[in-house]
Amino acid sequence: MTALDREKQYIRKWRPKAVRGDSIAMSNVAAAYRILGNFRFAARWYRRASEHGDGDALTEWGYCLQHGVGIRKDDRAAERAYRAAIESKWITDYCREEAMYHLAVLLLGRRSAASRRAAARLLRVASADGDYPQAEALLQIVKSADVRDICVCRRHLRPRLARRHCPMHGPHRGQQNGSANRSQPVRFGTNSTSSAAGSGR
Repeated sequence: MTALDREKQYIRKWRPKAVRGDSIAMSNVAAAYRILGNFRFAARWYRRASEHGDGDALTEWGYCLQHGVGIRKDDRAAERAYRAAIESKWITDYCREEAMYHLAVLLLGRRSAASRRAAARLLRVASADGDYPQAEALLQIVKSADVRDICVCRRHLRPRLARRHCPMHGPHRGQQNGSANRSQPVRFGTNSTSSAAGSGR
């Protein structure tokens, strides 16, 4: 059985529960579709899971909206999703920190002093326990006045997926004309952040 066959089997296993409204099953189905490269279906299932108040799914849905992954890019909707994730009672600490990080990236793109201060506050909280080097590095960038791309790699995904939509480390790095399925560079600060992507789903 190939890796892709396993993901298809995974979808068959979890989809019945997802259809019945189980938000964890919805997220599992979405993750499998993401591995298969079907970002439209992945976004659809993350959206459905997020509607149940699942904070981890809200983080994933926010990322889809922020970078146009399987859905039309919408920064305002992404901000709402990230803020809802941060406030959710049903979210892991890990995903709450990631929601803070990517919301900070979004805010920095607005290039206002108020947004920069808000981003710094989010990054301080996200990096407080010392397990998010990306957030620590970006916090240092916020303190700098020079220009550099910001890493938006996912820290818990296998590298190929984690880097896919990152302007610094992704397959389209350095290109200015992106498609609906990848982000444009966000420029702010000097130090490059490191990709902390893991090997998860």
